[in-house]
Amino acid sequence: MRNLTLLSLLALGTIAAGAQEKLMRIYYANGDTEVKKVADVSKITFENQGESPVDPTDQKIVDLGLSVAWATYNVGATAPEEYGGFYAYGEIEPKENYSEDTYKWMYWDYNDWDCDEWEKFLKLGADISGTCYDVAHMKWGEQWRMPSQKEWMELISNCSWTWTSVNGVAGAMGTSKVNGNTIFLPAAGNMVGSEQTHDGTTCFFWSSNEATTTDITADVRNFRANFTATTRDCGENSVDYPDVGFSIRAVYGPKAPEVGPDMKVPSESEMVDLGLSVKWAPYNLGANSQGTDGSFICWGERVEKYYSHTYNYKFLEIPESEWQHKWPEPKVSQIVDQISNTDEYDAAKFLWGDGWRIPTKAEMQELVDRCTWKWTGTGYTVTGPNGNSIFLKTSGFMTYKGLPRGTQTDGYYWCGDAEAYFANGNPDSSGASALRINSKEHKVGSWSRSGGIQIRPVHD
Repeated sequence: MRNLTLLSLLALGTIAAGAQEKLMRIYYANGDTEVKKVADVSKITFENQGESPVDPTDQKIVDLGLSVAWATYNVGATAPEEYGGFYAYGEIEPKENYSEDTYKWMYWDYNDWDCDEWEKFLKLGADISGTCYDVAHMKWGEQWRMPSQKEWMELISNCSWTWTSVNGVAGAMGTSKVNGNTIFLPAAGNMVGSEQTHDGTTCFFWSSNEATTTDITADVRNFRANFTATTRDCGENSVDYPDVGFSIRAVYGPKAPEVGPDMKVPSESEMVDLGLSVKWAPYNLGANSQGTDGSFICWGERVEKYYSHTYNYKFLEIPESEWQHKWPEPKVSQIVDQISNTDEYDAAKFLWGDGWRIPTKAEMQELVDRCTWKWTGTGYTVTGPNGNSIFLKTSGFMTYKGLPRGTQTDGYYWCGDAEAYFANGNPDSSGASALRINSKEHKVGSWSRSGGIQIRPVHD
């Protein structure tokens, strides 16, 4: 996906009625908007990026005056009334049969005799929009992506809806309450097994969101938008199993900014000076005291998730050549060599503010080499050269199943360095540097980037 450095175009579209001039609305990053005549624009280019692949007169986009622009037709279609493809949740290609037997993301360890029902489907993440599981993004590129539940609800609430037909195809016609432009959603129904059902009576579309709850053992469901002659919904009860085949209607624009939870942040007087090159936080990121667990965060991600594993890692890549494989070989992207003090990837800086950051490998090694470590049974009291100390708890790690979070006999703490090595000295290309502590050792090694562990921030 390109970073648009000149403009942030949340939507490009035409506002046309009868013989009126075609206009396009430009959305700037600061929230301002500007309308220009399409006839006055010959092309749009982006600084250091070349020409934009999105033509402002492209009939693929409709501006409804909302937070994002919407596609005028489904993924796999070429016109508003065409059904396009049917896609199981998180899959990139249509197929002949939509069932558990053919679903790509069945949990690999699932079996009937020793697994719970909720373990059947692999959880791909709370929001797959813009990821390698998003067929709109993978097929159309750029800022095209699956709409979130919130964006579907925005569309539903800000349009007046009628049940009609276009070229003999039944569906829902939405007229924007903001600017009067329209969008048509064909009633393609859905695919269950090899049977198409509700054809001509219901529109089903996947949203990008998993229906998560605080109960990690709840059955996996994903939010869907559904439209009939009398109903429009993408609310809390509009969910379905991920192996069902639904239509995809894409949106164009960046995802909403990530927002972190409110956290207790140490004051300046609480920072611990151990007599080293940096000051250390008195407790973990997301914790309230030195004896409690903090947030379990994957390397380069900025907020905690309900669960963590390779297939829901934010920076996972699945090459196109692997799309058809039942279990593709994922690639963990090398985002940067060092995430400490970066705005994009440092969770400590993002959640606690400027000045706080993830320690570098060198700073963690300094803690190991220059301090006295005393095992307490639940962690280490680490005393610096000047006599001051901090406590590092054995919090375990976040597992695929969420709670409980791994063994409590070990503790793991991120460093900011991507460079990591296995115990045998070989490079760990899918890991990053991390401190590991238990009753027998406290040393800097590696941990899988897709695994959620603790962060003990530092301050310069």
